[in-house]
Amino acid sequence: MKLEERKGILRFPKATFERLKLYHALLTQISLEEKREYILSEEIAEALRITPEQVRKDFSFLETNGKPKVGYYIPELLSELDELFGTKERENIIIIGAGHLGQALANYKGFKDIGAQVVAIFDNDPEKIGQMVGELMILPLKDLPRVIRRFKVKIAAVCVPEKAAQEVADLLIGYGIKAIWNFSTKILDLPNDIIVQNEDITRGLLGIKHMLAEKATSER
Repeated sequence: MKLEERKGILRFPKATFERLKLYHALLTQISLEEKREYILSEEIAEALRITPEQVRKDFSFLETNGKPKVGYYIPELLSELDELFGTKERENIIIIGAGHLGQALANYKGFKDIGAQVVAIFDNDPEKIGQMVGELMILPLKDLPRVIRRFKVKIAAVCVPEKAAQEVADLLIGYGIKAIWNFSTKILDLPNDIIVQNEDITRGLLGIKHMLAEKATSER
């Protein structure tokens, strides 16, 4: 039985789900670099600056169990997390906006490790259209419906200026895109059935600045 049928992804608390992504990244790194088979909850907690109790609580949502004084069997734990996140099933992605950020995403090699592939990058700037980004040619927006149909694309990364983001998102949804990976600063107004993941760099930096201020205050 698949993990989705057994537990249901939506039943994970959001904070737990976010930490499970961190566990997956950490365990993948350890598996590749150290060739280890077992890991203790205390080791995971130390690496991620959380408590061992929190690690064990998060893993209680999974079927993989740890052994006292031995720890969790990394291949089994990774296999279950791979199933949870669908890393073995390829998902095609398109990128809208061939600026520095869009090109960086298009050139990122790590997507293949999590079951994703960028199949096209688009822009409306005539001077950029036709240029190459890695192995991809920058395409005009008029080619969107053809590419989305051909590659059965469900996910689009929006890397355009704030003023253009809503119009681009509406266009993508009209062509059948089901999930928007939003790198613009625009808070998008989307239908309830559309998935959106916001990656606003400025909001991330605001969070860091706030935590630095809190730390400085506590150390006075």
